[in-house]
Amino acid sequence: MKGTVLNRVEQLAPDLWMITETDSVHCYLLLGQQKALLFDIGYGYEDIMPLIRQITDLPVMLVISHGDPDHGLGANHFSDVWLHPLDYGKLLCNDTAELRRRAYEYRVNKAPRFKPYIDEQTFLHTRISEHTQPHFLREGDRIDLGGKQLEVIHTPGHSYGHIMLLEKQTGRLFSGDQLTEHNIWYFLSPDEQAPFADAIHSMKKLLAREAEITTVLSAHGKVPIDMSYARDLLECLSEELPRTYGQDKPFHSFMGDGWQHFYKTVNLIYSDARLQEYLGHPVQR
Repeated sequence: MKGTVLNRVEQLAPDLWMITETDSVHCYLLLGQQKALLFDIGYGYEDIMPLIRQITDLPVMLVISHGDPDHGLGANHFSDVWLHPLDYGKLLCNDTAELRRRAYEYRVNKAPRFKPYIDEQTFLHTRISEHTQPHFLREGDRIDLGGKQLEVIHTPGHSYGHIMLLEKQTGRLFSGDQLTEHNIWYFLSPDEQAPFADAIHSMKKLLAREAEITTVLSAHGKVPIDMSYARDLLECLSEELPRTYGQDKPFHSFMGDGWQHFYKTVNLIYSDARLQEYLGHPVQR
């Protein structure tokens, strides 16, 4: 099927489609017998329900991995959204005129070809809280789509309420931002992003279930990836980063500044404050 300029559509399996917004954010549409699930929704520069309706007429349940703008702002196109309770406040804090303006300008400056296709005023002035009812998911919750079940795995690190979904019949893990080839941000304030110790625990929890996971479908970059990315991130945070961080280069973005660290498959963006919290002593560069 055809997508739009803003949202590219690719069928990955008979029951699974990937909708990629502005060549950046992968959102996944998974079909069950009774309903469909959309995992992540992107910035929501356009309403993708017409695209979804070309694929299925099933009711659609929107679940977001966490409350960052590029995963949740599009929730305003839905009447309901499911997420972890620890990230609902984060989602609303990102749903402001200032954050929407910064997100819009970042995207159109990076990729000017998208600008004519985004209704700027609608994007800037729509609010999730005016249109969308939240529902909460926690560790171990099961989502039944009819003939297909997904388990919620709480994986704090990149955010406090970050979740992944494991489809137990196939072993497909929908990993959001916490496990990806793309850069992973850990440089925001401590009320937005969990300590490195939490991310380490999340990777250990995933690796303890590695036998159940056949493939990893992340929110950015290369798709699919595998569980070697979890091992690399665990090694990086727990052993390698504390030894070699002095070689890292500055990183700048519209959300703030930090340092960029590469290790095997890991592309980590972090702050001195976050690293110091983990090391237990001042960072020396």
